[in-house]
Amino acid sequence: MQPAGIFRRAAAGRSYRFRKTPRGQILVLALIFIMMFFLVAVALIDVYSVTEARAWGYRAAQAAALAGASRTTGGWIFYQPTVDPSLPTPTPRSDNCMDPVRAELDPVLAADAAYAMLDQEMQARGFAYNYEIRVLPDFTGGTTVGWPPGSARLGGGDWSSAEPAVGVYLWFDVHTFLSGIVGRSSVTVHVFAAAGVAQPLVCPP
Repeated sequence: MQPAGIFRRAAAGRSYRFRKTPRGQILVLALIFIMMFFLVAVALIDVYSVTEARAWGYRAAQAAALAGASRTTGGWIFYQPTVDPSLPTPTPRSDNCMDPVRAELDPVLAADAAYAMLDQEMQARGFAYNYEIRVLPDFTGGTTVGWPPGSARLGGGDWSSAEPAVGVYLWFDVHTFLSGIVGRSSVTVHVFAAAGVAQPLVCPP
């Protein structure tokens, strides 16, 4: 074979390789882009799932707290000083308003009502869950030290109320796609809600 023919064949081979390489790079970049797009899409779905579940869990905890704090039959102890002199006597305030009725929550009945509502909500969603319900029954409220934990309430700390109140701390698992990649099948969501009972006032006209 003539040297010129050998050169042309070698040049043609190099030209073919040069044409093939960019297409291979484009294919690799396309695969990487597809994988990144898939991961971003899955991450967005997971974020939405966890956010939606947290908002729904908060609504369930809030409904439970209201159920516990809003009972008007059997769940209240009403102070009527005009009927029973041994009960606290209303004291006029600086604005001449008075507290004619002092209300306290029955801890057992309030907690039962809160749990019944919470379980109804959670069963409707089909979540397995854990919960803690605390009741501050006194008409002056009170403080529960170190509850709920910071995972459910920004900063954690103590739960306080100046009135009778019910607090509901709820946590449950939400299944996600990406958590399986790191060896976990779910993300735990923590929520807290509370409801109090304002004491009525009577003010002169």
